[in-house]
Amino acid sequence: MEAARGLVAALFRNAARWLVAGVIALSASAAFAGEWSWVGGAKDEVAYLDRSSVMAEGKLIKARVLRSYSQVQTIGDNAFQHKSQILNYAVRCEDRSIGFESWLMTTGEIGTGSTVWAGQVNHATFYRAALDPIAEQVVGAICG
Repeated sequence: MEAARGLVAALFRNAARWLVAGVIALSASAAFAGEWSWVGGAKDEVAYLDRSSVMAEGKLIKARVLRSYSQVQTIGDNAFQHKSQILNYAVRCEDRSIGFESWLMTTGEIGTGSTVWAGQVNHATFYRAALDPIAEQVVGAICG
């Protein structure tokens, strides 16, 4: 009888572990789920817009964009080495300016690999998209 209880307890622990692992996996895939469309590219870089994330908020249009690089990118010297960024942008169509509100940088292309750095700002700092060819393509896809 004691052996049967031990076996049932072990099966329950294993089932609970698989359930937790499944929930985590589904959460991770749901975070990246979306309606991704190619919006442009430049030398060694491509960008995709999650069309399901585009929404107006006052005079701003907010959207999630994946920027993927064929070469490792850094911030500063060798800090935050990454090959992709998932950025939540705020866009002002009236002056074609763009700013990011949050970001996630990963070691692999197309948002794969380990997270290198994730963060957010309280208020986006806007810049003219014309200074960044990919940002200009993103603004064009959002604003027309």
